[in-house]
This record gives sequence, C-alpha cells and structure tokens, in this order.
Amino acid sequence: MRLSKFISASGYTSRRKADRLIEDGFVIVNTEVCRDFSKNIISTDEVIVENTLISMQTPKLWLFNKPNGYLCTTNDPAGRKTIYDLLPKKLPNLISIGRLDLNSNGLLLLTNNGELSRYYELPTNKVVRKYHVDFSGNLISSQIKSLESGIFIKGTSYGSIKSKILKKIRNKFTLELSLQEGKNREIRNIAKHFGWKVINLKRIQYGQYFLNKMREGEIKEVKISEKIMSYIEST
Repeated sequence: MRLSKFISASGYTSRRKADRLIEDGFVIVNTEVCRDFSKNIISTDEVIVENTLISMQTPKLWLFNKPNGYLCTTNDPAGRKTIYDLLPKKLPNLISIGRLDLNSNGLLLLTNNGELSRYYELPTNKVVRKYHVDFSGNLISSQIKSLESGIFIKGTSYGSIKSKILKKIRNKFTLELSLQEGKNREIRNIAKHFGWKVINLKRIQYGQYFLNKMREGEIKEVKISEKIMSYIEST
C-alpha cells in the first residue's frame, strides 16, 4: 500500500494532508524520514507521523448531529469549542467528512478512515448533500432558476442546486437545497450574492444517510455499504 494511502487509511488524516506531511518531512518509515508518496508499506514497516506511531484500522463511519457554535477542526488557536469536545473519549481519532461551519448544524459524517472521507468529498462521486435553510430577504422566481441552472459568483462557479420552497411568510422563507459539490461556504456565499440573510442552516442528508430524529449532540455508528468498501480497497 502506498505511504499516503496508509496514513489516510489509519485515520490519522485525509489523503491530501497526508501528502503534505510527507512532503514536509513529518513522516518516518523504519527510523528514516520518508518523502516518497508512493513508497510501498508492508505489515512489518513502522510508520510514525508527527511523533505518533500509526497503524491500519477497520474503516468505520459515524453520524453526528452537530449543534451550532462548534467548529469541525480538531483544535482552534482561538480556543473556541470544537465537535471533539462533545464526542465520547473512547472513540478513535475521527475525521469529519464535509465540514459544517461554526454557525451551521445538522448531519455530520465522521470516520476513522481518510479514504472513506475522500470518497464522500470527491465531486466526481456526486454525493448529495441536502439542507433545510431559513432565510430572510426578498425571494423571486428568477433566483430559484439561477440556483438550478448553476451560478458564477466572483470567479467561482457553483453547479446546479435543486431548490424547493418549504415555507414563505412575507420576507422570511425556508428552502430545501440539494448540492453535489460542497464548496466552502457555498450556501452562505450564494445567499450573500442574492441579498439574503441566513438565519439557520441545517444539513439533513449526506449521501444515503439522513439526520431523521437524531438528538442534537447524538452520535451513532452506521454500516458502510459494500460498494463503498470496495472503493476504499481499490484506491
């Protein structure tokens, strides 16, 4: 197995960050610094990343109902609260899949496997993320059409977003938005472009997984499909 995949499959970090750690000389294989991404790792090799000995783990996946006011990072220099403050200490090191920002809530996927994270985040896999979002502002039909046909804002192209009006009372409305890209702050950037204010942003679906009636702060382990397990093993 390639070194970068081994690190990501251990649950230490994502494939992209693993590549960066290798490049920066933070990875030691059998007592020597290794900067070769493609180095083949076998069962007898000792791999140390940032002074931590790592090993392969069975891929696992958890659903978590993230509250507002928590970051998805492992630590914050400013000392703000993170989701890891809420998670049971008995859990392994977990990677968040498709982060929710500080003031967003709802369904968050967590895994101990960077390859699994990569599958759900790659745009080419067209994994649906569905949100219920409360806005204030002026909603007109042409804006809905723009969302569904795709929109270009300040040099960034946003793909088609399926949109459904769930509720509208005067200048307040709730939309159900379905995305397949998950670009950074996508919904908030589009809202700003249209002159809307985001009141509450909740993710209710990620791929085949749904928030349903999970309590805020609740976490539960779920089964990984055979199709996705095959993807992890083949990459």
